[in-house]
Amino acid sequence: MAGGTLLVSRYTNWLPHFKKRLEALGFPDVYVTDEDKDALNRRINELSPVYFLIGSNFYDCATPYMMGQLLGVFPNLNIAIITTSPFPDGIATWFMFHRIKTYIKWADGPLEFHHALRCVLDGKDYIAPDVKMILEDLTQWPEIPNKYTKRQKEILLMLCCGYGIKRMEDNLYISRNTVELHIRDLMKIFNCRGREELIKAAHCLDIFTKDDLRFSDTSYNTVKLPDWAKTQQHINRFSLVNKQREIRGIL
Repeated sequence: MAGGTLLVSRYTNWLPHFKKRLEALGFPDVYVTDEDKDALNRRINELSPVYFLIGSNFYDCATPYMMGQLLGVFPNLNIAIITTSPFPDGIATWFMFHRIKTYIKWADGPLEFHHALRCVLDGKDYIAPDVKMILEDLTQWPEIPNKYTKRQKEILLMLCCGYGIKRMEDNLYISRNTVELHIRDLMKIFNCRGREELIKAAHCLDIFTKDDLRFSDTSYNTVKLPDWAKTQQHINRFSLVNKQREIRGIL
């Protein structure tokens, strides 16, 4: 299938539908898969696709950084990022920072979505309008925030794992006011307006890897997590024997 189309998505139940829709739009030799990491690299080597479309939430720690890594392995790969979930526009600009030239949002509506896919088919770059506006206002790329203390990083990790304020107090032996002060400072550092946005920023900017995160069920009130984290939390309820089978069925 050298010269065809490769679509990578976690939505396995929808893969036949995606294939049919892309073929209807004129994409040649469409191959759809949910393969990950090394298997995906082998597939790219095997197929040498002209069109490569990948979901923005594909990896467990799906980030612009990881898409940039993929481009580093395959520098001639024309990656088109497609998002069907509410991925933050401000963080989406980091795809462009990592040399991704096409970013498509389903939330822009079916007409704009199909127009974006036709741009890909015609070999043109496309950036979703809201993200393009943010890019046009940038005078320079901001640095990834790194001016936070060890304690603030501990609290940020706990937030990303779904810990509530009470759980952080008990684990870190500090007061509620101190925890909340650190969280407010973190929101200023990452330029976020709330805890859920802060979690998304840490996730999307690769502050932590998948292996850093430890989700657990507790009786404490927990922070509202993005969908990717809820999925991982659900997976962790299963035994190690069933984990691989459940990952293939859920992610």
